[in-house]
Amino acid sequence: MQLTCLGVNGPFPAPEGATSGYLVVQGETRLQLDMGSGVLAALTERTPPEALTAVLLSHWHYDHCSDMLLLIYRMESLVVQGAEPLDVYGPLDKRSLVRQALLASPAFRVHDVQPGDVLRLGDVEVKVGLARHPVPAVMLRLEAEGRSLCYTGDTNEVEGLVEFARGCDLLLADGLFPQAAWSTAKPHLSAAMAAELARDAQAGKVVITHLNPAIDAAGLLKEARAVRQDAVLAQRFATYTV
Repeated sequence: MQLTCLGVNGPFPAPEGATSGYLVVQGETRLQLDMGSGVLAALTERTPPEALTAVLLSHWHYDHCSDMLLLIYRMESLVVQGAEPLDVYGPLDKRSLVRQALLASPAFRVHDVQPGDVLRLGDVEVKVGLARHPVPAVMLRLEAEGRSLCYTGDTNEVEGLVEFARGCDLLLADGLFPQAAWSTAKPHLSAAMAAELARDAQAGKVVITHLNPAIDAAGLLKEARAVRQDAVLAQRFATYTV
């Protein structure tokens, strides 16, 4: 599997940046994980969005799904011409205005997922885990040809977190906070805790994402590398082999 980071910020983009969005390619299978602000243009440069096998949304906060609204225009024009609707998977959140817009469009098939679900999407098996966030949210574990990518989405500590990531080849982990700013009430892990998760789960690689432009990235990386010397911060347009 190849993972390309199309957006790595949250909850708002850095200059010339984009919020959460990650393209995973396995053979002919193309899966888009989250579709935040600025992601659609970067995706379109690499593959036509209508050629995606599916879009998987970790949750419905705008920094993870806002570009789905713009994708409505492109997909509806294509569906009128005979294209298949695009499959979108995400947790059930009836309050989400973006979800409501997709449900109202003939260009999408919206599938609600919950922790414990297992999906077969093209050549990739996707396992759904529980995340802890202010809205319904999930983690995603993608497996193919004996390799695995675990994406935490947005989460703080939650039961089963280490086991869900256990033995993954690449952990793409939310690590927004410096340790001094973190608390159990916050909606994200710290960078050091993301590295601890990778250590405890024995992950092969750890890439820390959901980087707030207002928080010093060098400080986050220093804290993470005190736990895992090989920890890296996600970079926009970087590609990682799982």
